[in-house]
Amino acid sequence: MQKVKFSVFSDLHFREGDWNWATQRLDDILARAERENAKFIMHCGDFCHNVRAAEDIISKYNDFHIPAYHTMGNHDFEESSELAEVCTAYKMGEKSHYSFSVGNIKFISLDSNYFHDSEGKLRHYIDTSVYEKCHQDEQSLSPEELNFLAAELESCSAAVIFSHASPTRSNGITNRAEAQKIIAESNIPVLWINGHYHRNNLTVSGNLASFDLNSSTEDWITTPHNAYSPELMAKFRLSNHSLLFDKPVHAIVTISEDGEIIIEGMTGKMYQDITHEMTGNSPLDKCGIPCDASVLSAHFKLFVK
Repeated sequence: MQKVKFSVFSDLHFREGDWNWATQRLDDILARAERENAKFIMHCGDFCHNVRAAEDIISKYNDFHIPAYHTMGNHDFEESSELAEVCTAYKMGEKSHYSFSVGNIKFISLDSNYFHDSEGKLRHYIDTSVYEKCHQDEQSLSPEELNFLAAELESCSAAVIFSHASPTRSNGITNRAEAQKIIAESNIPVLWINGHYHRNNLTVSGNLASFDLNSSTEDWITTPHNAYSPELMAKFRLSNHSLLFDKPVHAIVTISEDGEIIIEGMTGKMYQDITHEMTGNSPLDKCGIPCDASVLSAHFKLFVK
């Protein structure tokens, strides 16, 4: 029975100045992948905010001796006007969705950054303002991606799907019902891993396990604070909207052809023990899921009829 072990992380959020120690966090993620003999590494979006300014850290990741892959998040193209620029920087090929196989297990990366404009035309957020890129009202998969997903699931025994937005949350992928229908009809075990929400959650329904992967860096808050040291607060203008985690929480995942899944997470805590409540913010997100500076561990099996 074939098994594949891989490393997965999300929402590193490297910015110029590296005030949140994203480079050190990435070093720790890569070191763990090496220790665990991971087959590959995947990030689930928001690796950085400007691919030109992040060239060094992107190269560190792309050129690591373990194959390293990207999934498109909304902040990855925050400072870009051409999607091709980001795809090239991330070595994704000509399109922002793709797949690869390890034996009979398929790994599929999807781009959930599509929306319908006022005229009903499907567009990508790359064409919008920086504000709209960062504050998406709709997160959809394109029809091309849905067709791609259906075709890819026909040619494997099990699959892992990666995206930035969630396939199951009420504030997730808008056309998630279509994606869920494709997965149900595939009649194979599917693990779908997403980032974006900076939350830690797992749901299982039928042949689909949906894993909200926490940020490896921080939680973004609406009410600004001044809780960290003056030096840290002065280092980056948006630090007052961030509550940092003390370590780069992420996961090592093992999936088997027969649907057995092992998630090996890790436990962290809020940096300097500064909590949401201390800054006048709720720890709950729009779906009522609390901020937890960790990534869960689980061991289960998906059964198909």
